[in-house]
Amino acid sequence: MGRKKSKPEWQADALELVNALKGGGVVVHSTDTVWGLAANAKHAKAVSRIFEIKQRPTNSNLLMLVDSPGMVEQYLPNLPDSAWELMEVSDRPVTVIAPCSEKAKAELAPGLVAEDGTLAVRWAKDEYVAFIIRGIGGPLASTSANLTGQPTPASFQQLENGIKEGADIVANHRRSQSSSGEASMMVKFDAHDRITVIRS
Repeated sequence: MGRKKSKPEWQADALELVNALKGGGVVVHSTDTVWGLAANAKHAKAVSRIFEIKQRPTNSNLLMLVDSPGMVEQYLPNLPDSAWELMEVSDRPVTVIAPCSEKAKAELAPGLVAEDGTLAVRWAKDEYVAFIIRGIGGPLASTSANLTGQPTPASFQQLENGIKEGADIVANHRRSQSSSGEASMMVKFDAHDRITVIRS
């Protein structure tokens, strides 16, 4: 018999977040970019609380984190090859905005699909974030963990009390580390596969 694989040190922390998210909770955790505020993307009440906690206008849509190319495809079925290449070769995380599937419109909470029928999706390759997504069995609604108009927190120390107090749980993982502090690159593809760089 082979030796048992040791569990990652963050697993207990991630499982705590998974339980909170499954119960309709809002969590604060480190992501593949900056510290984020997240909820189950299919839970309308939880997603609506993100807007309240952040004091964010409801017409300013959240992005969605997924754990695999397969999940990207479920929600953005008509992505051009150039979008896939960008996600695969970029040395920093990429959020892709594109026309979404009927599945997305039917399943996702208000605040994710924009009025023009597009959805912002990031394939999170970070093991911790991917574990959480797999744990809830679906995508995460996500945004940076700051009040609207305030600086984006690159580390736990930069989180405002209003954000921490508004969430149901604040992750322990990476509290002592600083993340890259850099938001993802954001690109938009229209129905004709034309690309616009929203954030470089």
